[in-house]
Amino acid sequence: MTERAIDQLSRFIKNTTYEAIPLEVINRTTDCVLDVFGSAAAGTKQKSVQAWRSVVQKDSKQGPCRIWFSSQNSNAISAATINAMAATSLDIDDGHRLAAGHPGAAIIASASATAEEKNVTFSEYLCSIVLGYEAAIRVALSRRIEHNTSTVSGRWSGIGAAVARAKLLNLSTTEISHAILVAEQHAPRVSSAMHHGFAGSDVKEGISWSVLSGMYAVELALAGFKGYPDTFEQDILYDPKVLTKNLGNYDAIQGLFFKPYACCRWIHSAIDALDNIIKSYEINPHEIELIEVLTFEKAVNLGNHLDPQNEAQAQFSIPFCLAVTALMGTKALRPLDESCIGQQSVIDMAKKVIIKNNSSMEKMFPAKAPAIVRVKHKNGFKEQLINAAFGDPTNPMSQKDLQEKFLVFSKNNLSKKRASSIIKMVEDIPKMLNEKPLKKFDLLR
Repeated sequence: MTERAIDQLSRFIKNTTYEAIPLEVINRTTDCVLDVFGSAAAGTKQKSVQAWRSVVQKDSKQGPCRIWFSSQNSNAISAATINAMAATSLDIDDGHRLAAGHPGAAIIASASATAEEKNVTFSEYLCSIVLGYEAAIRVALSRRIEHNTSTVSGRWSGIGAAVARAKLLNLSTTEISHAILVAEQHAPRVSSAMHHGFAGSDVKEGISWSVLSGMYAVELALAGFKGYPDTFEQDILYDPKVLTKNLGNYDAIQGLFFKPYACCRWIHSAIDALDNIIKSYEINPHEIELIEVLTFEKAVNLGNHLDPQNEAQAQFSIPFCLAVTALMGTKALRPLDESCIGQQSVIDMAKKVIIKNNSSMEKMFPAKAPAIVRVKHKNGFKEQLINAAFGDPTNPMSQKDLQEKFLVFSKNNLSKKRASSIIKMVEDIPKMLNEKPLKKFDLLR
């Protein structure tokens, strides 16, 4: 009898050790850890995060797991959901181009809390994160698009949270299979997100709730709870061949992008193009008459509010982000300068932005998220195509770039000394593989 794809994947998760993972993958994993910590440091004081924390903590059992950048502790599942909320709140967490979503916040929040709960070593911690990315992104890539048109990350990010926890809790192959199945079947769908252009809601893409459902899927699997067994085998919702293709190549984590700006990744190419045009041709933004953006359909269908009322709308508006870029520069998106919201000059500039679907751009998506920007000013038109924004796998952010991002985005909430200490701690993780995160993570208080 042929082994099911889900069981092949689960056996790979069960049997993989830290020693089997290539060094370049480990190095990329520490980059991911730093990026999620930095995203959470930047977002920890957001109203949405404070609301989530207060509600979750109200009925939570206490435990040894840190709620990052606070004085509070909690149990693993509660801490992980709160930390994931902080890491996703500003829309600066990592993503995967082909999967069209964000895996890191869910996986690293789950792995970090479980590592503290079980007092495991850093080598075990890193291994669980790598496998969480592998599982979540493989599931996302194996979706049959005709049955899974949604790009909501929460539909699959919780699978990564489940796998990271399952690995650290040493589940059996069968238990891992059912944890993945239950996580898939209990995942938040957030269908409304697509119809709102992802704008205006603290729910975002349901990533924090996916951490809750994913980590509970592990507990359910340990208790003998079973998911629908042939979810990946029926070749209807998923392609089982994609789920197991080239297991052991660790392609998933190598295909990530990182975000230099606090807005939807689908806007970044347009931001880079406009910024380059203004700088290259020394254009006075007040002389701009028109900004035309040619891009792919999903970007055209973002919320794109000309006058966003809050950050959750602003993060998903091409006109707003380009207006801010033109008038204040990209530094005003690192993180988003809330004072820009409601500014009449920004609104007026946003009204000059026209967004159009373009067939050439459409053909590149989702492998790329391209945009052509054409700026009309007193001397005519200037145009630029960006098909790989800064931070994409083919235009990557280096470790130094990610460390600089951490410092910039965390500066409002952390001292430079404390931020530098966290950067050093993460950088040194591969040198202290037999040590345990429980004490080292004191820096995240």
